[in-house]
Amino acid sequence: MRDYLLYILLLLIIVILSVLEPVSSDLLMFDREAIDDGQLWRLVSAHFVHLSLVHMLGNAAGVVLLAYISGKYLNNTLGLLLFVWCLLVVGIGLYFYAGYLQRYVGLSGVLHGLLLVAPFISHFYSRRIALCFLIVIVAKVIWEQSPFYDDMAMLGMIGGRVETNAHLLGVVAGIVFLVFYYGLKKLKVENLSGGEAL
Repeated sequence: MRDYLLYILLLLIIVILSVLEPVSSDLLMFDREAIDDGQLWRLVSAHFVHLSLVHMLGNAAGVVLLAYISGKYLNNTLGLLLFVWCLLVVGIGLYFYAGYLQRYVGLSGVLHGLLLVAPFISHFYSRRIALCFLIVIVAKVIWEQSPFYDDMAMLGMIGGRVETNAHLLGVVAGIVFLVFYYGLKKLKVENLSGGEAL
């Protein structure tokens, strides 16, 4: 169970906040007017509350999938850093990039970033499989940005419009994280090999 502690804690948080609806959303959702008034925590807390039970269960399934893909390899400080990075990029990104957006809730944008990175960090998958994950997730987000995608298609199921820009920002967060992750790994290897040459 220790290998899955972060994922379990995340599941507990979103389930408990779902039980506490509508109070939890009133206090925690992305609300542009409230953020402008200084309630900056909403940029992060919005990701932990949901539109409906179905919306929450869908994102909970995403957390379970993340745990399955990454196991203990993101249940650590690196995983926590990635999670916080995705929370901040999606929350702050929506505030500045999606000026039309007045209210937002949900974890799906953050999950896009986490699921993109997970197979690269996990030791369960080859680089080829990890690249396949990346291609599928990026292709999905490109489709969502196209005129062929209907962001209202799930209105009856989850209780609101799908905010596709949250998914886009999650993917950007994941790709930037991978660039830095592999860049730092390369520097570390070069420093070690340089030290041996001395």
